[in-house]
Amino acid sequence: MRKKTLFAAAMAAVVCGVTGCGAEAEQRTVSDAQVRDLTVQEEIETERAEERLVKECMEEKGHPYWESPISGIDERKAGRYITDNVEWAEKYGYGRVFAERGEEIRRTDPTTVYQNRLSPEERADYSRALDGDYRDRMSTELPGGTGTVDAPRGGCANEARARLYGDSEAWFVVRKTVEGALPLYGRDLMEDVRLTKPLAKWAQCMEEAGRAFDNPEQLRRHRAKVTEGMPSAEAHEFDRKLAVLDATCARKTSAASIMRTLETEYREKVLKRYEKERAEYRRMRLHALDQAGDVLS
Repeated sequence: MRKKTLFAAAMAAVVCGVTGCGAEAEQRTVSDAQVRDLTVQEEIETERAEERLVKECMEEKGHPYWESPISGIDERKAGRYITDNVEWAEKYGYGRVFAERGEEIRRTDPTTVYQNRLSPEERADYSRALDGDYRDRMSTELPGGTGTVDAPRGGCANEARARLYGDSEAWFVVRKTVEGALPLYGRDLMEDVRLTKPLAKWAQCMEEAGRAFDNPEQLRRHRAKVTEGMPSAEAHEFDRKLAVLDATCARKTSAASIMRTLETEYREKVLKRYEKERAEYRRMRLHALDQAGDVLS
């Protein structure tokens, strides 16, 4: 099902997709000077609108549908490779509360529960109404020749995106280009000496505090192993103390801020290959935001 996912680990690429799409004519009112990325709150609003449109579409087709909860601003900060947000770490640790909440939502999701009660034939009919027909698929090549990805056309999910973005297939290409841009610079970023040096300082800071880890990834593997099987409250307290120390060292050594700066630099370098497409991506998202205001009102 179409659950909202978190941006995890080191990167969150902002790249874009197609030109000459069907939504272009509707988006000409957005000038080049006005084109920009959405804020996190605006992304949340757009996602809420998509869920609302899917619900309305499914009900029009005679199917019940329950809107999926949309992750909030604090939840979207979980899963970062390294963070210097000590205040967030003090409150949420490594975001265990969000992971547990997500698991509970997946387990009790009314739409999923409803589908599981249907006969195989009814379930297949419901799935086609929601996600489209898998026998009729759209496909796009990922950036850098890393492969192709496809998805079904039709269904209320695509109808909702068409309403928001102007063209659901164009938006599909855009989204997959965003996700596919990450491998184009991820390895180079993580091996950049401008990052490895501050991460070494972070490791030294952690060791001096009695927690010896070579890098944040090793820390996370240790954390996962230690907390496996722990009661939730005990695991959260373990996470919280470790996360505060982690974030404090990241702030003290500037490792997190340096990573953010370098990530922007690498992302911008990659996106120079897709300047025209990136502008289209931003226009489509602004168009969706405008539509979302009408939907949610």
